[in-house]
Amino acid sequence: MCNTTIYTSILSGIQSAVKSTEDVPFNNELVDELKEKVEPIASFYGITHPEAILFAYFLNAYIKDEVASRDSIVSHFGKDIVAIAEVDLIIRSLADKRLVIIKGVNKRFKFHYKSVSANPKAVMAMTEGDIAVMEMQKVETFSDLLMDFNDLLIQRIYENISTDELILEAEKLLHLNDHLDEVKWIISRKDLTGIDRMIFLNICVEQNSGEDEVELDKMLKEVVDSNALKMKFKQSVKQERCMLINNNYITMVGDLFGMFTMAQLSEKSLDKLFGYMKDIKNKNFHPRMGVFISHDAIHEEKLSYNTLEHQKIKTLMHALHEDHYPNITAQMVKNNMRPGFTVLMYGHPGTGKTSSVKSLARVTGRNIFMVDIPKINSKWVGESEKNIAKIFEEYKQARRQFDKAPILLFNEADAIFGNRLQVQSSVDKMKNAMQNILLQELEDFEGIFIATTNLADQLDSAFDRRLLYKLEFKKPEEAVRYEILRNSFPSFDEVLLETVNRDYQLTGGQIANIKKKLLVKEMLEPDFELEPELFMLCEEESSWRKSDKRIPIGFNVGMGLLKSK
Repeated sequence: MCNTTIYTSILSGIQSAVKSTEDVPFNNELVDELKEKVEPIASFYGITHPEAILFAYFLNAYIKDEVASRDSIVSHFGKDIVAIAEVDLIIRSLADKRLVIIKGVNKRFKFHYKSVSANPKAVMAMTEGDIAVMEMQKVETFSDLLMDFNDLLIQRIYENISTDELILEAEKLLHLNDHLDEVKWIISRKDLTGIDRMIFLNICVEQNSGEDEVELDKMLKEVVDSNALKMKFKQSVKQERCMLINNNYITMVGDLFGMFTMAQLSEKSLDKLFGYMKDIKNKNFHPRMGVFISHDAIHEEKLSYNTLEHQKIKTLMHALHEDHYPNITAQMVKNNMRPGFTVLMYGHPGTGKTSSVKSLARVTGRNIFMVDIPKINSKWVGESEKNIAKIFEEYKQARRQFDKAPILLFNEADAIFGNRLQVQSSVDKMKNAMQNILLQELEDFEGIFIATTNLADQLDSAFDRRLLYKLEFKKPEEAVRYEILRNSFPSFDEVLLETVNRDYQLTGGQIANIKKKLLVKEMLEPDFELEPELFMLCEEESSWRKSDKRIPIGFNVGMGLLKSK
């Protein structure tokens, strides 16, 4: 509860001191004259009368939201250059007592600074009329503790305290609040040095304020005041000796070949700090290694399947529905199984594999993290392997951020899942290393993983047991093919569609291509003859490539009519 009597007396002392010192040299006569007026300030903060006079000036500037620059200080106290030496000593004393924060200190000339500001806690103590506000307090949540650490960090940034003082004060803060589970965990991390812990807490502060990723080099600069220590830390990162990274407290999420890039708390750290992080974590997901597809942005498609495919898709659809998925995964855990669905969709090009994944996502309300496979490969040694691991780290982040487990999609996965090679070059070694990492990630996978490929026979056999469901997509059977044709061309003559269906074993993707080309033809030549054009396009789609190589065509047969016969 605010003590208005103390607050009022201090304000009165501030007003008198500021008014009486304007354009007046700061000397003993001035101090004697103002002793009685600044006594409430001196008594409340436990400081001398000269310190109270000067502190009144900084409190007044803070209240008025003004900057107390070095020039304004000199100007206010009578432009007496000799007296400024005494003023600087008092400012340093006030800084030592944590009452003011000195900004822009010249490292070579300690009394050269840009400005001085009253410590916000000192102002808060004044308004509350309670000096205990200045003291380190127990807090109720880890988020509150990070706010207090940030106050210390600001003093370090403004060079009001050294790195050693920051570590000392932060350790006091942690041990004072060791009733918090998060703090107990941090204190128990004996593998971290004092600087490691300060950088870690600094990253926590940034993520607590909503930053998904932070620049590690910036965190280092804010914590460390010694160039030698900065270089030592940088070398530990470069030489892979940094405990923050090696022991998985933080993860690097930028270009790992560069020494200092973006970092974030690891899965392990977030789990330990989950009580507060889950509420403040930014819900926007922007993966670096792929594309995010929101389930509500996926358009409905009319998909037709062969009988066996339909049964398998229906089973998978039901399993991934939120009415069943939590119970199924809970039973998996109960039976000592990893709660992961790993699915391979393989078969002929254009048969609806990718569209089926999107349909699963739309119906079950699950977002898709579709891996951008070309981003995985890097010219830098060891980088491609790290990119594989980064994909799964980003997927874990997505699982934390969304209420429903998203789908991790490797489209045309044969580029990554291919057979391991007999090592004859560094490239072969790199590809095999990528395979090993991918196999291990799938071994431990939790969530929903789907891979699609047109070349299942080229996948390494080591993936077989790691893929729970293997759904083969064959060319549509005659009845299914007719259904796709009818859905795509609802106004076409049935005899014409039956002829196409009998003479051409088209896939859904090929039919979608024909539909699109007919639309273009109709827009350019409204009076064209439908039947010869249709058969020409069917022949073109059927015969231009007889091999079973990948044909990157889509599968979309759900749109309306084009042209009547």
